[in-house]
Amino acid sequence: MDLVGLLLSIVVGLIPTVIYGRFVNWLDRREKEPWWLLTLALVWGTVPAATIALLAQWILDIPTTWLFSGAGLAYEILGSGVWAPITEEIAKGLGVVIILVLAHREMDSVLDGIIYGAMAGLGFALTENVLYFASALAEDGWGSWAIVVLLRTIPFGLNHALFSGLTGAGLATAYLHRKTWARFAAPFAGLAAGVVLHSIHNLGAALAQVSCWTICVSFLFDWSGVFFVGVLVVLIWRQEKSWIAEQLPGEVSDDLYRLIASWRRWQSARWTVLLQGDTKTWRRLHKVRRAAIELAFKKHRLAVSGPHAKTEQEIDGYRRQLAELNSQSANS
Repeated sequence: MDLVGLLLSIVVGLIPTVIYGRFVNWLDRREKEPWWLLTLALVWGTVPAATIALLAQWILDIPTTWLFSGAGLAYEILGSGVWAPITEEIAKGLGVVIILVLAHREMDSVLDGIIYGAMAGLGFALTENVLYFASALAEDGWGSWAIVVLLRTIPFGLNHALFSGLTGAGLATAYLHRKTWARFAAPFAGLAAGVVLHSIHNLGAALAQVSCWTICVSFLFDWSGVFFVGVLVVLIWRQEKSWIAEQLPGEVSDDLYRLIASWRRWQSARWTVLLQGDTKTWRRLHKVRRAAIELAFKKHRLAVSGPHAKTEQEIDGYRRQLAELNSQSANS
């Protein structure tokens, strides 16, 4: 394989990462996560998670090779259908754990866990895709390369984001839930869901050499998982909207509340201002909306979790920020 083929494989690997990354970030419609944490999750999946998973699979391959002489369908099923899903999902999930350790105050809803997990999955997929693309080109030429690119970027392009997004959902649920049993069970449930879907996908791909129809099973389960997460995201949107409806009235003007509470009104207002070329008002609107939503979410956390000095300080800080922004608007 020449340098051009390698560079093209990297570029083609980056394109879906950017597209799917923007889509994942769009899902977080109300309270965007800090860019540096999203970048951390993506980079974690790209290098550390891929390295940890590869090392773990290399170690596990030693007894697997001894059992199955390093060949055959049983060897491939155990490696790709069992060891790979377990090691890869744990490695990617560690990125969400690190974010919880570094910035747990940013985890305001289960959606945040899905976002961070999905970004780690996209980073992992980028590394894996480039390796698969380069390998296909080196071994079988451009025809095989094109098929691998098509399959891994379109029908199976969201796989790793889906699998680790479920792990992230479990970790976020554990952090946000008050009951001990849920704190213990949720991370394992999320991880197990990701591992099972990952395993089904890999088994379908591995058994395709026996029957091509098994890849259809992989496709069916993959997109059923995407649909499930999509429904979960919509339910979380409704939950977040209810938090705003409960906690924001009285904190902002009625007009501002209606603007923040309605996604359509917000989109209409921001695009109207932007098309008028008033970038100053556009930036201020974003700051006001973000501060107001953060205020509503922190008030909800305080109501659910009980008195907490740090949360109360954050609430006071967002109230001061809103007052300053309103003062700047009145003086401009």
